[in-house]
Amino acid sequence: MVSGVIGDDVILWGCHVFCKPAAEGYETPWHQDGHYWPIRPLATCTVWVALEPSTRSNGCLRVIPRSHRDKVLHPHLHEDRADVTLNQRMTDGTFDEHDAVDLELEPGQMSLHDVYMIHGAQANRSTQRRTGVALRYMPSTSVFERHIRPADGKTGLAVDFAQRPLWLLRGVDRSGRNDFEIGHRRHR
Repeated sequence: MVSGVIGDDVILWGCHVFCKPAAEGYETPWHQDGHYWPIRPLATCTVWVALEPSTRSNGCLRVIPRSHRDKVLHPHLHEDRADVTLNQRMTDGTFDEHDAVDLELEPGQMSLHDVYMIHGAQANRSTQRRTGVALRYMPSTSVFERHIRPADGKTGLAVDFAQRPLWLLRGVDRSGRNDFEIGHRRHR
């Protein structure tokens, strides 16, 4: 499915588990992933797999359909808040929240979204935990630029992109510039 979106040459560059504990899982503000990732040209497909039920009541992923089509990164505001998962959020008036669609998923179901897709999630105020895993892929025509600090390091994500391992899963590195040695331990 990922190849159908980004092409035949596929690099896995990230895997994150997201857990929203019952009654205390934080809100994920409306955002676009392109503000967070050091990939140029910007191209990523995120596969979000539900490990537990992901519903409106426990803070499922919400998207603004077709918001990725023009491939525009809209302005984001920085906020130092302890009650959200990210410190960046879309500026007011960028989109109409009434257009949002809730992506409710059962365990094992998944969604795919583009790096430009406007998305977020409400806080979990239910009695049921919500857990999912996000697998992040990029086409090998893009380069994982290890020196870039997205949003000037103020994203709220404690990630060291300089040491992030990459895996070429399919095809070849079309850019010829991605490093598949950094971040991997080699046994001697």
